[in-house]
Amino acid sequence: MVAVVESIAGVDWSVADEAGVRSALIDVRRVRAWLDSVDVAASRRLAELAAVTPSMFPEQVVAESGRVSLTEASKGFERATTTAAVPELDIALRHGNTSGAHVDVVSRAMRQLSPDQRNRLAQRGDALALAASSLPRDEFARAVRAEVRRIHDDDGIDRLRQQRRNTHLRTWVDRDTGMFCLRGEFDPETGALLNARLRSTVETMFREHQPDSCPADPQLKQHHLRALALVALATGGGSRGSGRIDMSVLIDAETLLHGEHPESVIDCGVPIDLPVETLRRWACCADITPIIVAADGVSLYLGRSSRTANLAQRRALRAMYETCAVPGCTATFDDCAIHHVIWYRNGGRTDIDHLLPVCSKHHHLVHEGGWQLALDTRRNLTITFPDGAIMTTGPPKRRGR
Repeated sequence: MVAVVESIAGVDWSVADEAGVRSALIDVRRVRAWLDSVDVAASRRLAELAAVTPSMFPEQVVAESGRVSLTEASKGFERATTTAAVPELDIALRHGNTSGAHVDVVSRAMRQLSPDQRNRLAQRGDALALAASSLPRDEFARAVRAEVRRIHDDDGIDRLRQQRRNTHLRTWVDRDTGMFCLRGEFDPETGALLNARLRSTVETMFREHQPDSCPADPQLKQHHLRALALVALATGGGSRGSGRIDMSVLIDAETLLHGEHPESVIDCGVPIDLPVETLRRWACCADITPIIVAADGVSLYLGRSSRTANLAQRRALRAMYETCAVPGCTATFDDCAIHHVIWYRNGGRTDIDHLLPVCSKHHHLVHEGGWQLALDTRRNLTITFPDGAIMTTGPPKRRGR
């Protein structure tokens, strides 16, 4: 690892080309993983010392030494417990092949398992380590959820019923800020409905005017508005109109009719797993709009009759794009503007085939930075940069197959 650190320190960033930057960032990732493994080893040793010295508060030692909160300090101890149960993950972490965040995914999964179920998950250590070393954290989380689901199925446990049992809400006051804090976990069905209610309330209350208290950062602004929407719902201020939930659920026709398959497309706006039976029930609910996607996708056309995308078009785009359409951008759909690939002022049409969700940063680069976007009939996106370089990406992953 010393050689890796020296390699990073030796990079001349002022002249590094793309390949050099990529190589250095890979080395940075490995060093961060190794440092996570050092935190784990230190936490494990402090736990051993505390076992023979009851007066020692190991989390406090970590918090004071690392100048972090006790909550942050406890993370290393949980990772130590997880990697002790799954030593293959410990090895992968020490070699810089995975990250502490990947270990946290397994830790969260183990919290909701019985001791016997945890042992069965740990027995999949080789597969877990391989997946943690090769998949991004979000994809690894989906793989772990699938493994947990298989364990529950083997035990004959209704997963949704078990998740409802695990639903909880904790409240406390932060001593430093004086702020009242909430932290809760809800079963996927309840969570999806809560998320939809909050989003609908934000759109209803703040469509025309946003409060002066909003932060400038788009993501922080959304967090602020959702907090205000929650207060309004709790105090009755958000109950307007019929009070119905404006919610869309995307599901491919094959899954809805015949059940999940390897290529299933299921999305309700948040990355959670729901039984197909729940989705079938929701499809009959007047408050919820099912978007059933076939091979040709969804097409809605307004032509020149409207400059802005309508609600149905936004629903269709939300179904296809979880984030900004620019590859690698993690800005959520709710933080994006709907952009005309052929600009409206240049004769562009408000047709679904010419609309893309684009975050404020990339929207600025398109309008003022010289980026040119092109979208073909299969929604393959081509970006031409001011220097003439071209990047082409495939269609959105969440489109119907």
